[in-house]
Amino acid sequence: MIFNLEFSIQSLIPLITTLISLFFTISVFRQYSQRRKVYQFIWGTGLLIFSFTTLFEFISEIYGWTIPMYRAYYALIASLVAILGLGTVYLFNRRAGRYLTLYFVVVIATLIISTFNADIASEKLKEKTVGGSAMPANVRMISPFLTIPGSIALIGGALYSWYIARRSYNLFIAIGALLVASGGSLSRFGMEWTLYMLELLGVAVMYIGFIKSEDVIKKRI
Repeated sequence: MIFNLEFSIQSLIPLITTLISLFFTISVFRQYSQRRKVYQFIWGTGLLIFSFTTLFEFISEIYGWTIPMYRAYYALIASLVAILGLGTVYLFNRRAGRYLTLYFVVVIATLIISTFNADIASEKLKEKTVGGSAMPANVRMISPFLTIPGSIALIGGALYSWYIARRSYNLFIAIGALLVASGGSLSRFGMEWTLYMLELLGVAVMYIGFIKSEDVIKKRI
């Protein structure tokens, strides 16, 4: 009975994360519809991808993984932080954003081709929380070329904004992004159980930061 209760709670975590990230996505796209900034559209796209990955995680907890679903999941989750980081670069410098876009397009294309041609460790898919462990090493070695620069841009950009303006919401965004990135990193080292909780905490903290930033903007208006 205890096992079933714990399993149910674990299954609900990615569903809760999906709902929060969908609300976050809608909020960012609403902001984009009002201001038409490129970085807002990129952030909204990244958050939509995040919603899909956590939805895949929820489905896997209930019905198990299929190989096509896992391939799509891995390609999306490995690209996630890079896209969010790209939005932050566009916020500060459009030219740098264009160069980084070219780099990410090449790496993401390589990742997608490699992912959909990889030999998946199907025995790993019988587990519930697998992270990237079912993907072969030659594919997994591609993801740091996305996650590392993406994390530096996203977290570093938020911290720099906080340093310049001393707005608390930037710290929320930086901490939330660090939590999400940490979940992916820890899963690479066999700690897949941390993934769901850190994703939930991370997106919730980032969303709080976003709401706080909206309050500051409204006061200025």
